[in-house]
Amino acid sequence: MARSGPLWPATSGAILDYAVAVLAVAAAVVAGLAADRLLHIAPFVSLFLCAILFAAWLGGAGPGLFAAGLSILAFDYFFIPPADSFAVQAVPRLALFAMTALFVIWLSVTQRRTEESLRRARDDLQATVGALRRSEAYLAEAQRLTNMGSFARKIGRGEMFWSKEIYRIMEFDETVKPTEALVLQRIHPDDRKLVRQHFDRAVQGDEDYEYECRLLIPDGEVKHIHVRADRQVSETGEEELVGAVMDVTDTRKAQEALQLAQTALAHVTRVSMLGEMSASIAHEVNQPLGAIVTNAESSLRWLSREPPEVEEAVAGIRQIVKDAHRASEVIRRIREFSKKAGPEMSRLDINEVVEEVVMLLRHEALRHGATMELELEWGLLPVRGDRIQLQQVIINLAVNGMQAMANVRDRDRVLVIRTKRQQSERVLVAIEDVGVGINPENADRLFSAFYTTKNDGLGMGLSICRSIIEAHGGRVWGSPNAGPGMTFQFTISAHGHGS
Repeated sequence: MARSGPLWPATSGAILDYAVAVLAVAAAVVAGLAADRLLHIAPFVSLFLCAILFAAWLGGAGPGLFAAGLSILAFDYFFIPPADSFAVQAVPRLALFAMTALFVIWLSVTQRRTEESLRRARDDLQATVGALRRSEAYLAEAQRLTNMGSFARKIGRGEMFWSKEIYRIMEFDETVKPTEALVLQRIHPDDRKLVRQHFDRAVQGDEDYEYECRLLIPDGEVKHIHVRADRQVSETGEEELVGAVMDVTDTRKAQEALQLAQTALAHVTRVSMLGEMSASIAHEVNQPLGAIVTNAESSLRWLSREPPEVEEAVAGIRQIVKDAHRASEVIRRIREFSKKAGPEMSRLDINEVVEEVVMLLRHEALRHGATMELELEWGLLPVRGDRIQLQQVIINLAVNGMQAMANVRDRDRVLVIRTKRQQSERVLVAIEDVGVGINPENADRLFSAFYTTKNDGLGMGLSICRSIIEAHGGRVWGSPNAGPGMTFQFTISAHGHGS
């Protein structure tokens, strides 16, 4: 059926609506005549109003008005004396009937439009609800795939809302009402103080916060979660925290596995480095051993004389002790350098680390015909790092510099190691050589794994150096000098700053 619109639409549906109006009026005429002749009653007005109402309900205002016009003519012709003719004297009565018909049409059309509006509103609401349900399903699936749930917390009332994913991460039944006590129940005992501090910060008015902590599940499983939230004001003016919780357990396990792999690789590289420096190491050990033998033989001769020269013998023995300590110290450093262990972050004097490296590299420098010069800035802040790993980085960069100068003939082979403060919270270490340098187009590839300029190199040394320095919260880079050679530099955070 056509709906309300133009009075004379040309569509087939509209024609049917007007045909129904004609049939409805015809039925009213037939029923009225039958009631008058057979039952001697006159329900004419009611019958025609019913016909008008029916036509307006089905077809709208146009068919309703058309039915009203037909009803007025039929009412005048058939039911107002003289019968079977149009009576002019019945105009007032017909006018009243017309007004009643118009009122009926208006009521019918208004009601019909109201019902259509309600139906459209209902359809729109159903579509909106369906869209919301789909969005909720998509969000729930996205949270499941990313292991990230959302939460909200009313600051004033302490009420909390959790998404399904948070219930899954925390491993609580969804029928349980979330509370602060429930959260703390799952937090690892060692992290509860941290979480309470962040809860207090939220209540005290901090705009946002972000932290990581561990969950201890009843079956003994430990999960790592990353929490981030910010403070918002709802439409009602109530303050609330809205945030997200991400399960980062797999990421942390992967990081631990990567750290173990890097530690193992760094150890292999250190052992390989010691193999390359075996001649220098042997020299560092043989030198004090040779001095020990010489001083021991001299002491024996002094004691064998008549009378024994005790003072000379004692001086020789003291030198023996000194050389023994020196050899022992070299062996101790080599053992520490070669042992396989995870990083041990501690407070270090970077200048001491550099000086220890120089002692190990003295003969290596002589073997390459190079001279090492130190330009150490004193009074530097202590750094936070692993002594062995930082020594490994400095040794690697220094040996690379010596090898880069191996073919230099037109200038002195000088390797300069500098330390200085960078900004207020970082310390910089620079190793400068006067070697052949590198092609500028390959500068960006220096620290890439397996990239090497040596015929027998693996290309892992600088890559491992970068991993070590980045794990210390710093960065390492190389750049060509204004003159010949390269300078490799790295920064590391002072103790109490950075990572």
